[in-house]
Amino acid sequence: MKIGHLTLKVFALIILNDLGDTIAQALMKKGLALTGITQVTMSNLAEFVSKGVSSPLLWLGILIYALNFFVWIVILYKIDISIAMPVGSFCYIFVPITAIVFFHERIDPLRWLGIICILLGVHFVSQSKPPDPSGGPGCD
Repeated sequence: MKIGHLTLKVFALIILNDLGDTIAQALMKKGLALTGITQVTMSNLAEFVSKGVSSPLLWLGILIYALNFFVWIVILYKIDISIAMPVGSFCYIFVPITAIVFFHERIDPLRWLGIICILLGVHFVSQSKPPDPSGGPGCD
């Protein structure tokens, strides 16, 4: 089955990559929040870094990012980067939802409108056709 000219398998890898990115971001945010430092300044930067690097949640987020790197390599091997990057924008949806559910953040209507625009862009990019490899008319 194809979604535009993406296979369902590659599309699933992109979603997995975006979910991993979202989870990694949330874990790192939570890990850094647990430092108890509410404002980072030059005077407390060393304390913030030392508490941050001792956070298991921060390291778990970094590990997920590292695993995502390998998933992304597979994605780039299978499809054009000009398709992978825009379709990989689902984290723009996953991150705000995660922020609402786990961090009780408020997302204003203008930001939701921006997210809708991103979704529309993802749809249009996924429906576009790859260029003609034979170098059709207009190609020198």
